[in-house]
Amino acid sequence: MRTTAGWIVMAGLALCCSGCWRQDIRTVGFSVPAMKSAECSKIIQDSLMAFEGILTAQPDLEQGVMYVTYDSKKLANVNVEHQIAALGFEVNTVPANADARAKLPAACR
Repeated sequence: MRTTAGWIVMAGLALCCSGCWRQDIRTVGFSVPAMKSAECSKIIQDSLMAFEGILTAQPDLEQGVMYVTYDSKKLANVNVEHQIAALGFEVNTVPANADARAKLPAACR
């Protein structure tokens, strides 16, 4: 009896804990008005792809939107916004870092 009860408890714990390892994958569009060229989008993409939890970063240059697919269990929208802003780009309602913006190529300012 103890053996069966022990297995039931262990199975229950395994089922409960398995939810902790699930991913919550989301794709969100971030408005980046100054992202008008491939050069600008590459700066953002390279930086975002080095960020743990980000799976893809796809630009829409015509609309000025960077579509980011990420695991929301590892980071949130605000993390992505602040990463882009730190590069010197205004994103959504987050202002660009002025020092970083001054160092961007002219086409990206």
